[in-house]
Amino acid sequence: MKRLLAVSVMTMAVLLLMCASSSQATAAPRVTIKLLNPPRHGLLELDVGASYTFDVRITSKEPFILAMAMPNAYYPGRGVYWHDSDRATYATSALLHLTITGKDSTAELPPVCWPEPDVCWSEGTAPVLIAAGVRFQRGQVN
Repeated sequence: MKRLLAVSVMTMAVLLLMCASSSQATAAPRVTIKLLNPPRHGLLELDVGASYTFDVRITSKEPFILAMAMPNAYYPGRGVYWHDSDRATYATSALLHLTITGKDSTAELPPVCWPEPDVCWSEGTAPVLIAAGVRFQRGQVN
């Protein structure tokens, strides 16, 4: 009898938690993330000491807690230097900037396939990635 009562109480608790969590779920707000100045032909070649700034515009009708743009590099610290990520808080739009500077020659780097095996770069290439995202009040992330 005690076992049946315990199972019944647990079942009711789980059902109540499921109802409470499903009533709070809402659709994620619509967000637009746009790279305003992509490099020509999708390829950026930097001389040592030269810099390039990527401009990312993020807009949303609903205010966000945090909007962020950040870089990722296959060979971190080799060939290029990122000047840090950029972020904006508590707004409905943001213009974020990521600056990259040529650090040293990448001629000695081996060929690489990243992030997928069928996407490969030739020798001397240091592939990089830019990611941007938004976090909203209810924990929703785009």
